[in-house]
Amino acid sequence: MPSTTVHIPDKLLSKMDRIVKKKGISRNRFIVQACEQELNNDAGQWPKDFFDPGLSKEQLKLPYRCIKNMPKIYYIKTFL
Repeated sequence: MPSTTVHIPDKLLSKMDRIVKKKGISRNRFIVQACEQELNNDAGQWPKDFFDPGLSKEQLKLPYRCIKNMPKIYYIKTFL
């Protein structure tokens, strides 16, 4: 696995150390989990101006519902 160096402010590192001690995991594991969580939270986000700004709220309801349900649909198709 490739490695990297990350510079973390002392205050943040102290806070992280308390959490990893409580969880019984390494700093590395904590950072990997935080990165995975952030990347997963960002998945499926559309660029701000992706939809035509001329569309009404009513016209945008269906695309937004589809976006909201994408992970569920992917899960069903992948694992069933």
